Amino acid sequence: MPGQPFIVEPDIAAPTPLCAAEAVPALAALARRGGVLAMLTGIDGSFYRPLGAVMAFPDGAAPVGQLSSGCIEGDLALHAAEARRSGRSRTLRYGRGSEFIDIRLPCGSGIDVTLKPVDPGPALDAPLADLEARRETLLQLDGLPALPLRPDPRMLVAGEGTEAATFVALARAAGFPAEFADRIDPAAIDRFTAVVLFFHDHDREPDLLSAALDSPAFWIGAQGSHRAQARRRAALAAAGFGAAALDRLRGPIGLIPGTRDPRALAVSVLAEIVEAAGCIPGNARPFR
Repeated sequence: MPGQPFIVEPDIAAPTPLCAAEAVPALAALARRGGVLAMLTGIDGSFYRPLGAVMAFPDGAAPVGQLSSGCIEGDLALHAAEARRSGRSRTLRYGRGSEFIDIRLPCGSGIDVTLKPVDPGPALDAPLADLEARRETLLQLDGLPALPLRPDPRMLVAGEGTEAATFVALARAAGFPAEFADRIDPAAIDRFTAVVLFFHDHDREPDLLSAALDSPAFWIGAQGSHRAQARRRAALAAAGFGAAALDRLRGPIGLIPGTRDPRALAVSVLAEIVEAAGCIPGNARPFR
């Protein structure tokens, strides 16, 4: 059984924006059942989870998510049950500065976790609907900092052969939305979408790249050598695209220079896109 909770009132900084994959499972569980939302609201030192990370303790169901590597989840569950019974929020300090001397954080830092009882309703339904529609949104619950939420980075892939298929399979296996496209509609692309082309016949690229450059896609790239990239830029410049637009076009793509293996290329390109996205939990850089 837990002892008396060590209640703190941290100076809460702005949370890190979370992508849908990080937030939706916990919020959806609470939207169905109600329960207790746990949010990381303070970090004293360094910690591997971002400020604003969430976990759910839904009524009558198993916890959803994780705030540490298993150091505090069992204790949080006990305090969450008491918070649900009392209907009152509480903020707990773990690690450095905590009175829970039997619960240690290997990193040596201190963290504050706020437990907020919640019931199903618009406060949860609205941000979930926004994320389903790929809109940026906020989770706003009394007693917690407003938490920015973003759609997951999506990959729109045009191409042929092993490279395109391998990339889509890898992205999906990693949990990112990825889909093939025969054509590109700028109006259907949001600023959380990356467009990547895998063609050996580069004559098929100009219309697709023109459409991508007319969209707000955060990353646009095409397979090929430095020479192929120079020809692309020249063709797009002749079509009326200026320097700012041309600088959005990545190439050669991938973080591993000169790789020709489809698997290595897929890993290399996916890593470059994820790095550029900046929405992945723990990465503080925003979408460009």
